[in-house]
Amino acid sequence: MNKHSVNRKERDRRLRKSDILNAAQRVFALKGYDKATMQDIAEQAQYATGTVYLYFKDKESLYFSLVEDKISEMVDVIKEKTAGIAGIRGRFRALIYESLVFFKSNQDFFHIFVSETSKFRWAIDKKIVSSSSISAHMKYLTGIIREAQHEKAIRSDFKAEYIADIFASILSTVIVGLLKDKPERLEDLKDTSNFIFDIFMNGVKA
Repeated sequence: MNKHSVNRKERDRRLRKSDILNAAQRVFALKGYDKATMQDIAEQAQYATGTVYLYFKDKESLYFSLVEDKISEMVDVIKEKTAGIAGIRGRFRALIYESLVFFKSNQDFFHIFVSETSKFRWAIDKKIVSSSSISAHMKYLTGIIREAQHEKAIRSDFKAEYIADIFASILSTVIVGLLKDKPERLEDLKDTSNFIFDIFMNGVKA
């Protein structure tokens, strides 16, 4: 078997997997996790149900693969968008803003994620929190925190990992709030990102 044949097969495999994940996102958003079936997802992807099972052993593994894939995409986008920005404060602002932009562009996914995580709390702890995409994201945030500490932009008497956790929690809490209660604020992402930046960098002291 020649190299080009192997590459073509790998491309086809990745394309099918991507098709299935995109179909799963649409079906989960429409029906919710409980009511969605592997057959629904196969029909949406225009594949045989057996083909879907070749890539994912069950609905739960498909759901977590979707979460992993989307978070990994978010990490890549944020890294790309912030890479060329000089100054740690500017990078922080850009990181927050681009996170919100990604959220706005992927609301179907975040609706799924927010609505389903309570049903999978045990699995979230075991799979998502320890997943490679979450680890990569937290490693990136921790690196920026360390850089900010080195430049004396933020306090250095706390571990960078702890501060990164707090920053990620603030950002995710605001995003969940926007999704559930304040969707109109998605029209003004600059103000929202500036609010998050100010709260994180300056706290709430008078």
